Amino acid sequence: MPGKLGYIVISLVIAMGGINLVFAAWEENLDIVGTMQTGEFRVEFIEGYCINYDPPGSEDLKYNKPTETWPFDVGTTKCDVEKNEVTITLENTYPCYQTFVRFRTKNYGTIPAKLKNVTVTFTDPDGLKDYVEFGVCVYVNNGPNYYYPGMLAGTHPRTDAPVDELETGLKDTINRALSGTNGYSYLLPNQELWYDLGFHIKDGAPQNANLTITIETIWTQFNVQ
Repeated sequence: MPGKLGYIVISLVIAMGGINLVFAAWEENLDIVGTMQTGEFRVEFIEGYCINYDPPGSEDLKYNKPTETWPFDVGTTKCDVEKNEVTITLENTYPCYQTFVRFRTKNYGTIPAKLKNVTVTFTDPDGLKDYVEFGVCVYVNNGPNYYYPGMLAGTHPRTDAPVDELETGLKDTINRALSGTNGYSYLLPNQELWYDLGFHIKDGAPQNANLTITIETIWTQFNVQ
């Protein structure tokens, strides 16, 4: 019996091998293909868009009465908007001169953006900074308006905050505008952030003085800590 058992086992093994050789089999190949594409991060000013409330050739605004003007064109505001820079120039100003400009930032990309920081620097060779006040209103598209230090009329802010607070005022209003519209502090793709920025020259300002204010807003993608 031991000899027969060994023979049967060997025969079965050979027979199974024979089945693999005799019969064909069907096969199906299933592939997994991964495709990756990065998005675009692009937050810019809307080039060429600026509403100027005291352009060259127009009568000056009365202080705190933005719908009323003096019968004179004395001071002048100029506004130039490029993709990465807004240049606002106030010329021939005087005590109680007030002006406003409106411009927009847009998320042209595909990635939600958030405000990382705002920096403000001054070049003040003549001591004019202490006599300049500002106000700002910020909102997303046509959402709620957020003011610093407060509202004057419509989208015009009061312009009685010291210009030293410009950095704080911009951070505050931008973040509140984003949170109040979206529920979180992000500028979504295709959304626009509108600014109404005003300035006022106080009594006692020095004559023939110059002041340059550089404002930088730094944006980053939404998930950066």
